[in-house]
Amino acid sequence: MKKFIALIMSALLLYLAGCKVDQKDVPSDPETTEPLRVFIDVEFGSHVFTPIEQLLDEYEVEQKKGSTTTSYKKFQDVITELGGPEDIELELAPKCGNERDIFLTALRTEMMSGKGPDLFITLSGYGNHWDDPSLTEMCRTYSLFQFPQQAMKRNMFLPLDSYIEKAQFMEWDKLTPVIMEAGRTDKGQLLLPMTYTVPVGIFKSGDVDFPLDPGLSWRDMLSGPPAAQVSAASSHASLQSAALWPIADYEHDKLALTEEELLEYVAARAEAGERLKSERVPEGSVSSLIPNYWFDEGISSEDELTMIPLYSRSGGYSAVITSFIGINANTKRPDDAFFIADYLMSKEGQQSKLYAHMTSGSAVPTMEGLLSGRGWGVSDAGDSYVYMPENLYKEFVKVRDNISGAEFYTPLDAELFSLYSELFDGEEKPLEELVHEFYMRMNMILAES
Repeated sequence: MKKFIALIMSALLLYLAGCKVDQKDVPSDPETTEPLRVFIDVEFGSHVFTPIEQLLDEYEVEQKKGSTTTSYKKFQDVITELGGPEDIELELAPKCGNERDIFLTALRTEMMSGKGPDLFITLSGYGNHWDDPSLTEMCRTYSLFQFPQQAMKRNMFLPLDSYIEKAQFMEWDKLTPVIMEAGRTDKGQLLLPMTYTVPVGIFKSGDVDFPLDPGLSWRDMLSGPPAAQVSAASSHASLQSAALWPIADYEHDKLALTEEELLEYVAARAEAGERLKSERVPEGSVSSLIPNYWFDEGISSEDELTMIPLYSRSGGYSAVITSFIGINANTKRPDDAFFIADYLMSKEGQQSKLYAHMTSGSAVPTMEGLLSGRGWGVSDAGDSYVYMPENLYKEFVKVRDNISGAEFYTPLDAELFSLYSELFDGEEKPLEELVHEFYMRMNMILAES
C-alpha cells in the first residue's frame, strides 16, 4: 500500500512540476508578506555534534574592543548586514525518527501544491550517524530530495544562469567545473553543489608505483600493485557508487549496470579483500577526500605522498556530491533566495560554520583553494579553521583536476552499504541470492523515485 501511495504521489508531483511557470528573470514579488523560508538539513550523517541551530546562532564572531568575552552574530543578521533579506525564517529539519518523517512528509505535500520553502540547503543521499553524543543510538536518515537528478528532471528548481551572471559574492570560475556540471540540465544550472568527495588511498610515494591516469578502471586497480589493490578492495562501502559509476540510468529510471555486472564486482571485491589479508601491503590510509586528515602511524606531513582515487568500472573516476543548494521553482522571491545562495557559494560562505556539518570528516567544498593553508581553511564548527598539509594538498589538487564526472549521493549508496553489511555480518546466503535481492531492490527504488 505504501508503495502504491508513493507512486501516486510521484505521478502527481510530476504533473504539477510540468505546470510550473518558468521564473527565469522573474523579480521577487514586492507585495508578498510571507517571510523568506530557508530549509536547512545538514545534520543527518554529520560528524559534528554541535546542533546546527547553535551554529547558526553563533555564526560569526562579533569583535568588541576591550572585551574579553566573545559575542556572536546570527546567520540571519550576517545576511541582513550584507544587504540581504531581513525576514528570513529558518526551517531546520529534525535529524531522525518519526519527528523527521512527519516533518518531511508535510513538506513534500506542501511542495506538491506549488508552495514550500524558497531555498533548500541540504545534504544529499543518506546518513548513518549517532543520534546523540553518548553514542547509544544509531540512526539512518534520508534526504528530502533522495534523487536530486530526478527532482531536476521534474523542474522542481529554478534555473539560475541569469542570476549567476549577476552574482555579488561567488566566484564561479573558482568552483570545480566537473562538480558544478552535475547540477546542470538542458534547462540550465538548477542546483549548486556545495561539497563532494572521492574515495582515495593515501600512501608514501616510495611505496607506490601506480600512475594517476583517467584511462584506468577499477579492474586495472585489482591487477596493479598492492597499494592499488587495497584501495580498490577496502574503500568505504558507503561510497561504492563511485566504483560502479555510472550506476543509474535516470532517463529510464533503472540501474545502469546488469545484475551480472554487480555480482562480478561484489565477488571480485570480496575475493581481493580476503587475498590481501595474507599479503604485505604498504602503510597508508584508505579514506576519502576530507579537509581534516589524521595521518596513520608511519606517515607524516613531511612525507612525499601519492593519492590513488577509486577508479570506476567504466574507466576514470567519479566524485560523489554530498550537499547542494537549490531554489524552489515556485518561489515568489527568487532574488532574495539567490542572495543567500550566492553568499553561501562564496569564499566566506564556504568557510562558515554552516559548512562544518557538511565537511568535517565527510567532504571538501567546491571552491578551489580553500584547503591550501593558513588564511584559508574551512570551519571546525568552532572559531578555528582546518586545512590540508602541503604534501597532501598537492596530491588532492592532482586528483581534483582529473575527476571524470560526478553524481549525487543517493539511497543507492545506502543499499550498497547494506549489501556489504549483509555479506560480512548478516545471515549466510549464497552470494548470487544476496546480490539478486539487492539488485531488484535498487531497481525498485529507482522505479519509484
